[in-house]
Amino acid sequence: MSLRNVLIAFMLVTSSTFAQQESTSDDTLYANVIVNRPQLRMTIDFPTAGMLPRGTFDIDMRTYPIGGVQAALRIGLNDRFMVGIGYGASRMLTDVDPDWNPKLEFVIKLRLHEELADDNFPAIAVGYNSLGYGNYDSDNDRYMVKSTGFYVVFSENFRLYDNSTGLHWGVNYSLENKVDNDPNVFMGFNTDVGPNMVFLTEYDFALNDNKRYDVYGLGRGFLNLGLAWYITDDLSLELDLRNLLRNRSDAAAIDREIRLVYVEYFY
Repeated sequence: MSLRNVLIAFMLVTSSTFAQQESTSDDTLYANVIVNRPQLRMTIDFPTAGMLPRGTFDIDMRTYPIGGVQAALRIGLNDRFMVGIGYGASRMLTDVDPDWNPKLEFVIKLRLHEELADDNFPAIAVGYNSLGYGNYDSDNDRYMVKSTGFYVVFSENFRLYDNSTGLHWGVNYSLENKVDNDPNVFMGFNTDVGPNMVFLTEYDFALNDNKRYDVYGLGRGFLNLGLAWYITDDLSLELDLRNLLRNRSDAAAIDREIRLVYVEYFY
């Protein structure tokens, strides 16, 4: 059985066995410790249907190979609509001049359907994200890992052994399609590990990155894992292990990423 089939079967069995509908809040009770975090907006690279509350913003900073740093600012204009910008540069954490990305990127997300306890239907969001991951290749007009581009994502939250858990899946179409312009499919999963740790995983089928340039894709897809530590409800420090399937010909080892996300309220 292929890895893709195993991943799909695992997520479907998990959802059908343990799913108990709850509100879209991430409130959880652990031994009288109340956790009240903003909704999870991304697994690692891919979006969920989670949103920022109205009147809040988040700052998302992450590292990438060759000393790169990427930052994004997102604003919750209301509970169903958020916008943002992002920018980055490679060689920021080195002793040479940074290699700045050629342009500012944009993020937008609209939630079409709320997940309700008596609905038995997942939350749905659509959006656009032009911010990819890693170094920017000017010759091919793309990032090392393509941006999501246009997407629709479904999210279902449930309890897994009393832990707040989410299952996410969707399709996307990246505009970084100079070589491979196929639509793509992605899946994500998150679950709390105690009151202040969250385990994250996602699988990018990379159907839009498996032609010609094996430096970018070998047809295996991208499997990423992460562990986020919520220092406070509004500040998280995350360690991500990326490309566990070695889906690039130049990948001598898996990618490691440090990520810091901070949420603040305007009022």
